[in-house]
Amino acid sequence: MSNATPPSGATLPSGATPPSGATPPSGATPPSDPTQATLDALNGTEVRLRRVCKARDATDRVGPRRFLHAGPPIDLADITGPMRGAIIAGLLLEKEAATVAEAEAIIDAGEVTISPCHDANAVGAMAGVVTPSTPVVVAEATGGITTFSPLNEGIGGAMRYGSYDEGTLSRLRWLGDVLAPALDEAVRRSDPLDLIALVAEGLRRGDDCHNRLVATSAALLAALTPGLLRAPLDRTDAADVVAFISGNGHFALPFAISAAKAVTVAAGGIPGSPIVTAMASNGREFGIRVSGLGDRWFTVPAPIGDPVLLDGATIDDVNPTMGDSMIAETAGFGAFAMTAAPAIMSFVGGDMARAMEITRSMRTVCAGTSRRFLIPGEDFRGTPLGIDVHRVRATGVEPVINNGLAHREPGRGRVGAGITPIPVEPFAAASRALEEAGFAPSGVAGEPETRA
Repeated sequence: MSNATPPSGATLPSGATPPSGATPPSGATPPSDPTQATLDALNGTEVRLRRVCKARDATDRVGPRRFLHAGPPIDLADITGPMRGAIIAGLLLEKEAATVAEAEAIIDAGEVTISPCHDANAVGAMAGVVTPSTPVVVAEATGGITTFSPLNEGIGGAMRYGSYDEGTLSRLRWLGDVLAPALDEAVRRSDPLDLIALVAEGLRRGDDCHNRLVATSAALLAALTPGLLRAPLDRTDAADVVAFISGNGHFALPFAISAAKAVTVAAGGIPGSPIVTAMASNGREFGIRVSGLGDRWFTVPAPIGDPVLLDGATIDDVNPTMGDSMIAETAGFGAFAMTAAPAIMSFVGGDMARAMEITRSMRTVCAGTSRRFLIPGEDFRGTPLGIDVHRVRATGVEPVINNGLAHREPGRGRVGAGITPIPVEPFAAASRALEEAGFAPSGVAGEPETRA
């Protein structure tokens, strides 16, 4: 458990235990310490790379004009610009539309069905739109849990940022038709790849494994190269695959967040547990899920945070936070490990003093410490692990993510990145919901008067 000292006057429970005679929400008998049971799952679930394929081969949740998206549920009529742009790209990729105008007409007629990636055991960065032809990384965890995430396109024009130009579409086709099959062959011809170990090694090498993955991507390429060399690939295709991966410092992101999703799925559904198992945003609403409250979303308007913008961009250009990739923080890395990644501060803003303060403050709202994700600069202390909604409510400390940002308008792409504090409200609402279900921790009387 974490040995962080809470702010003066705050009482931080070690676990939410129902009073005598209370019935847990699921009707199941809760463990004696639900919090610890959840932490054990977060700390102990093993995850390996299973395959790389098109989404239609990984899930039945996608189909003709039936796509996945990032964040909590949202109506098609309410999507923001970047998600609209990504759906336009998806319709063009699937040849459901021949032109942008045709794609927009399909959307405006309400002829696309969308549902959250999280409902399909998936996570999508930024807009998170997944279509049948989207190439995805598939992970498998202890107990047969499978999760997936779209391959990373790079940080230029990309479908996940709402781009739909021909360059973006050509790259997506190449990723699906050349790179994904090549990687799948490499996976088949390689030793099983431990994705948790990949993230842990990335943290040791100076990444946070959310917005900085330079070392992690290099380690991933090194692990897959023997398999690539053994695979019956065209030499030019093999060279192009290696060149693409080595030139994309974010390539390892879907591998990392697929692993994070698998770990948090394993940690979900524990009656009485106050530990967060998902954080995600659709660009309009930011939502969380909590282990002891199943698939219920607790939402707040999506924040923008404190961004570092590209040259020429202004704050008025920025779409509010979106994406599922903050599953990284939910699983104990990303912004929770920024002291492991000094170089990331120039990308998301701030300095090492700020990184140290963020990691320190996250320890006050987390119930435990990772046994696997270790920070060299903190004498290999584990990262903060297991956001506890009761602790957030009691302390008023806002959980923090670091994230990319897209332009508000469809087709305009990336405008920057930043550090984004998440308002206390959804965590407090989840804490109250646990109380109402009979899982009230001692010492939490209500919201704090001020926020730290």
